[in-house]
Amino acid sequence: MEVVGEASSATEAITLVEQTGPAILTLDIRLPDMSGIELARLLRQKWPGLKLLMLTGFDFDQYVRAAVRIGVHGYLLKDTPQDDLVRALRAVAAGGAVLPPRIASKVIQDYAERPANLPKRQLDELTIREIEVLELLREEFKNSEIAQRLTISVRTVETYIRSISSKLGAHSRADAVRIALAKNLIR
Repeated sequence: MEVVGEASSATEAITLVEQTGPAILTLDIRLPDMSGIELARLLRQKWPGLKLLMLTGFDFDQYVRAAVRIGVHGYLLKDTPQDDLVRALRAVAAGGAVLPPRIASKVIQDYAERPANLPKRQLDELTIREIEVLELLREEFKNSEIAQRLTISVRTVETYIRSISSKLGAHSRADAVRIALAKNLIR
């Protein structure tokens, strides 16, 4: 095994993939310039043979579902012991897929509870950015603070909050946070 590069943003990662042609890329959900889910989607389109292993501190249902739908080859948490990470990388390199039991149970439960005729994308499914906004709402940030934190406009934050409330059937910001916590969309 050889590490051929390390990037601190999605833009750097794309450049490194172009320059080094790695067999496997490990990536996090949270990156400064785009989400790891968005990066994974882009990488799968541009380099379909590249193996992707999510290595993150977030096991929110929406993140796991999005990663699996994109076709990542593994989803591990950052508290995974080093020996298990090495085994996971070898398994992915050999063509396998890796999900720890608590992540695998989320995937199986999602498919078991979904009726066969349900469309792939449910109306109430939140986007990665909406989850990020929800997490900041939980921390009681004001719209202007959320906008600054995510480098988006206040109007865009307001649009996200309306969308979140609509998808969750919430009547207020606090209600949206309460529902999201109950559905394990945020912690």
